[in-house]
Amino acid sequence: FSPDNVDKMYLHGKKRNYSMNIGVRSLGEIRIEYIEPIDHSIYSEFCDQYGDQIVHHLKFDIGDYIKTLDILKAKDIKILQSGQQLGDKGKNMYYYMGTEERLTFISEIVNVTGNFIKPEPDYWSPEKNKKRDFIFNGISQIGIVVNDIKKKIINFEEFGIGPWEIKEYGKKNISNMKVLGLTRDYKAKIAFSKLGNIVFKLIQPLSDSIFLRHLKKYGESIHHLKMEVGDYNKTLNYLKSKGVNVIQSGSFEGKIGFSYLDTDKHINFLTEISEEKINPMKNLFSHP
Repeated sequence: FSPDNVDKMYLHGKKRNYSMNIGVRSLGEIRIEYIEPIDHSIYSEFCDQYGDQIVHHLKFDIGDYIKTLDILKAKDIKILQSGQQLGDKGKNMYYYMGTEERLTFISEIVNVTGNFIKPEPDYWSPEKNKKRDFIFNGISQIGIVVNDIKKKIINFEEFGIGPWEIKEYGKKNISNMKVLGLTRDYKAKIAFSKLGNIVFKLIQPLSDSIFLRHLKKYGESIHHLKMEVGDYNKTLNYLKSKGVNVIQSGSFEGKIGFSYLDTDKHINFLTEISEEKINPMKNLFSHP
């Protein structure tokens, strides 16, 4: 993406050209997007502040984009960056909104004209239509660490995300707890809310854990993505063979094992997997 195929570029309210390389891959109903900033943009600002091991933004499906923009502006949410991708036909207008203070992440909304024809990518990796086996089947949860769950829920509800189920987790309902390979009890207050087929999971650490360490290092932000897998133990063993480590784990009510993995060094974010196979159309509030 560059001024060659994107126009009406704005950065922090001022007209400014920027360039970036983008790679995208669908994973279930979610699209993972890797962005390499070429020059100054909100992407380079984010990398300068946090590095490249946490999630930059979430893109939301919306109805009327003009109405959505007006609502966000009325809530004093600024447009951080915008542009208009030019297709073989039609236009794709995108806006990054400054929701990070209230929602802990930047939000993206778009307006794609009905006649938009997406240009072909510069190249595919691997080659297009080449059969590949994938480890993860989809994403079911977005885990976010926060300082105060009650206050953050108010912010999310202001944007129409709710209701929330809140529960405290610790040794009363989790066994075999480990943090960085050491047996250690940890506690956290967790709130769940479903939006479409994705569950938002707010985590307020109550003791030392990977959640608290993330909060101290990055502040309130997206901590992990929960990936759905077929065989939990087989997946765990395969990932370990690739140098991925379990950094926190436990068993919910002695029945459902779960593990948090340091995949951030491989794919730029932490992941969680569990023994329970989730149907995203059913209640996802059953365990942490």
